[in-house]
Amino acid sequence: MTREEFKVIVKAMMAAYPQNCPVKTQDVFELWYSMLKDLTYGMVSARLKTHIKTCKYAPSISELRGTDGEKRNSFNNFHRRHYDMEQLEWSLLESGQNRIEVGEQIGGTKKR
Repeated sequence: MTREEFKVIVKAMMAAYPQNCPVKTQDVFELWYSMLKDLTYGMVSARLKTHIKTCKYAPSISELRGTDGEKRNSFNNFHRRHYDMEQLEWSLLESGQNRIEVGEQIGGTKKR
């Protein structure tokens, strides 16, 4: 993202959050730009639009960086898996039918 594109982002933040826009000085502008310049304008703009629609507070750098959905939880290596829960339930129920019961040995006899 270019500096000119980032200026558009900041102007949108100022318009949406006039009382608490975090980018108010040149030093803060430089910091935010250095943290976001590796992203495309389109990515940051889309995230800002979504943020404005869903949150009454100004975004942080990390919220504008985003993580494309998957990494929004605290585990960076966590990948959501989509299981067929009905199939898993049946598998567990079936495995319970085929189990071998082992009773405790008390005085040489099995207790059930």
